[in-house]
Amino acid sequence: MSTGTTGREQPEAATETAERHLRADAQRNRERILEAATTLMANYGIDVPIDEIAQLAQVGVGTVYRNFPTKGALFEALLMARLRPLLVAARSAAAADDPGDAFVTFVRRLSDEFADFKALADAMAASGIDLSVAKNEISGDLIAAVTELLERAQQAGRIRPDVTISDVSAMMAGLGHTDSSFMDPPQRQRCVALVCDSLLVGARSVLPQGEPAAPPPPAGGWR
Repeated sequence: MSTGTTGREQPEAATETAERHLRADAQRNRERILEAATTLMANYGIDVPIDEIAQLAQVGVGTVYRNFPTKGALFEALLMARLRPLLVAARSAAAADDPGDAFVTFVRRLSDEFADFKALADAMAASGIDLSVAKNEISGDLIAAVTELLERAQQAGRIRPDVTISDVSAMMAGLGHTDSSFMDPPQRQRCVALVCDSLLVGARSVLPQGEPAAPPPPAGGWR
């Protein structure tokens, strides 16, 4: 009795399965490279050698170059790897049952992500590598998603109706560009809570506790 499977179909199925495994292996290698690059650059700066990235990722140097022919391509991929999950989170938050709580949660995550990525982003910019095209592409989508989240939270009566996406962007930019020597994580959490209170209708957060940060020296230095 015939099974309906020809001799030709079996090798084709095996080839397709092998190709899927190769694609999965290639994707895992790419993810390991990005994870290794993020770790090493956070600790040692952007001048970390490619062979050290390959060693930590447990791949060959050739594999790194096949995925990222230049360091600029690697930097661009690192940027996208940080921004894309934020885009997914913003879109998911916009569909939440309580858009007010979802908005506050997302603002806190956004602040943390920007703070973590600031040092690396500054180093990339200082190296002369232009990431503006990739950044503008994903940033436009991210702003659109946050705008939708903001509008839903306003429609639910949780966010002040006079707040605009420009207000939110300016506040996040201010927190994200603050020198880490001035604003440590506990102080950042307090400032994010204050920012959220300024946006929410009738809110007054219990501020996270922490040692107060030392005030910055006056302009011109101490005398």
